[in-house]
Amino acid sequence: MKRILTQRMRELAGGDSGVACAFTVTVSLIIFLLGFAIYACGETVRQRMELQNAADSAAYSAALVQADTISRVAIINKAMAWNYVMMTRRQMDHIVDAWLARVLDMWETSRIATFNFQNLCACHPRFEGVNWRVGTSPGGAPGEVVHQLIRVNNSQDVWIPTIAAARTVHSQKNPVALLESLRKCIDSMNRAEKELIDGMKERIENAVEFAVNANVSLTGNDRKVREKREIDWTIYNLRDASDYFELLKEDETRFLSFGDFSGTRTKIYGTGADNWLIADNSSGFQRNYVQAPNALTAVWFTYNQIWFHAAACTFGGVVINPVQAITGEMARDAYFTGQKASPWGLKKNYFEADGAIIVGVSRPLNNPFAFVFDGREQSGIYSAFEVGGGDQTMWSVSGARAGYRLSEWAEGEYRNRGSIQEKFNLCVTDWDAMFLPLREEKIASSDILSGMAKELDVSDLFVRKSHLDSYSSLDFSAAKEHLYH
Repeated sequence: MKRILTQRMRELAGGDSGVACAFTVTVSLIIFLLGFAIYACGETVRQRMELQNAADSAAYSAALVQADTISRVAIINKAMAWNYVMMTRRQMDHIVDAWLARVLDMWETSRIATFNFQNLCACHPRFEGVNWRVGTSPGGAPGEVVHQLIRVNNSQDVWIPTIAAARTVHSQKNPVALLESLRKCIDSMNRAEKELIDGMKERIENAVEFAVNANVSLTGNDRKVREKREIDWTIYNLRDASDYFELLKEDETRFLSFGDFSGTRTKIYGTGADNWLIADNSSGFQRNYVQAPNALTAVWFTYNQIWFHAAACTFGGVVINPVQAITGEMARDAYFTGQKASPWGLKKNYFEADGAIIVGVSRPLNNPFAFVFDGREQSGIYSAFEVGGGDQTMWSVSGARAGYRLSEWAEGEYRNRGSIQEKFNLCVTDWDAMFLPLREEKIASSDILSGMAKELDVSDLFVRKSHLDSYSSLDFSAAKEHLYH
């Protein structure tokens, strides 16, 4: 028995049957692993392209929201400047009209009082404009009182009937309802700009989320592994828009230029600007009525012939009394104080780090064996396809910001670096999104990648192990070299 077994073992050791089978199994396994390796590389490249597209799309979409907001604010600024001038002109007309109405009312009061004074003696003549008068002497010099002639602004003589006729015509052209409508329009513009600026950060975040979800998604393998896997995104150091917007104030000339108004205030608004309608530009732009010595004032006198009754009516002389000056201040109402216009402009820091939108997007690092290994680490020949415990990710970064174009520039030429000249801020309305070449940006510092990695909760380790059996890590100190779009 022993001899037969020994002989059989020598025959098996010296024979070559079964070699082809063993060789075929070995080669098939190698081809199988090679095929999966090629598939894994292809999937990694595809997902990397998908991830970069998602980051680019998210950053560009966010910059479009930014550009749209800035364009809208600039357009409202232009409309606000025009509306502000129209409102101020109507305000001046209303103030003058209210004052003249007060003048006519007070003149009529003086007239009635002077007429009633004549009833003290029934026998003397009481002819209006002859025996009793309400008016002033021509030129304001001492002399004969002329009935219905008053002195206005210490500079001109005007007839009461002329004032009444002018008010009848012009008050119909400038109803209070129109002034109120212009004031409400200014107020709505103020609120619209504030809402646009306050809501811009949220709209940027919504645009980024939508773009990421539309451009990258988990694969079937990602959903089958045991550990939770998801797509994540972040916007590096996203600031509230109010951090790089500011209220325009003080420089009314700049504000008016938004509506293409130029020249003196009298030319723009009308007579009285900077005299009795004074600018208050400390926190926006508005004009308020302030009484000036020789503006919106009207004076006159009452003239009475004195008669007394004895044996007969006897003339006792003439009494001339001045009436208190009727000023614009006496007619003050809510419209004497202007409606504040609050246009916004960009600060210089918009063109620096505060205005830049840098988006980071991460996704699980997928491979063809993820669904087989259920996210667990493998050893031996299968370690080339393990998924790092489900924690390994790939991630990408992209940056963008809104840029502006002036009319004299070439078509499609936009700028989003440096600054914007004061006369164009925010007057120019043509804004569009632009990618940022991050490696060339001053804002790109070595802590951007490490900061975004922390926000995305991703590792700075490569999936593949080094020959020393330790993970190799990204060098974030040279991050700027990586940030080139």
